[in-house]
Amino acid sequence: MKAVSRAALAALTVTAALLAGCSSNDDKAPAAAASAAPAGNGIADLEGAAILDKAKTALKAAKSFHVKGAISQDESVTNLDLKIAGTDVGGSIDFGGAKLELLSVGGNRYMRPNAAFWTMMDSSGQMAKTLGSAVGTKWIKPSSQDTSLGAFFGAADVDELLKPSGTLTKGEAKTIDGVPAIGLVDGDDKDTVLYVATTGEPYPLKMERPAPEGLTFSEFGQTFAEIKEPAATDVIEMPKQ
Repeated sequence: MKAVSRAALAALTVTAALLAGCSSNDDKAPAAAASAAPAGNGIADLEGAAILDKAKTALKAAKSFHVKGAISQDESVTNLDLKIAGTDVGGSIDFGGAKLELLSVGGNRYMRPNAAFWTMMDSSGQMAKTLGSAVGTKWIKPSSQDTSLGAFFGAADVDELLKPSGTLTKGEAKTIDGVPAIGLVDGDDKDTVLYVATTGEPYPLKMERPAPEGLTFSEFGQTFAEIKEPAATDVIEMPKQ
């Protein structure tokens, strides 16, 4: 999975500066228990790239899912907890306590940083002091003309989310949370393995990395009521640059 880029963090610094200037039936149970194991979905017989294509198609068809875990960049760990519904997103990214809540609904994007996030952006503490009182717990809505913050919402792009860094090869079979799966090894990086379900829909279930990294995928096709437009009184709109 793609890590949040330095460019996105730099873009948020500009956004913060603008904001500072203007101060989101029981009796059937035995039969079920006696039934045969689920039939395979056939992907275990495919090549690595074809398996990934099937996984991406299934994830897109599900229309919604939950991705949670951690990734690293430049030796720092970033924790993700994001729910995706089509192009809508709800959740958070946590850079070691510097937390950024994200919300994207119908093309409208909102962000809500905590005090530690502002301090990460400006170690002097001035940004946290100024914006802490100006923003409080409200959502920040960037200008519609500002496309530089898209990296923060990249998890909604399934193709980018599951984009490998090298040629995929099939790894070992493994059971993930009770679901049989096949591993996909990413290029020469034997430590990165994406497990795809081999029964039912071929959903990606888990991306294994050395601890503390790794991602899990769940809640396919679920409705996330929390992904909704915030009240207008809880939003501060950014001026156009």
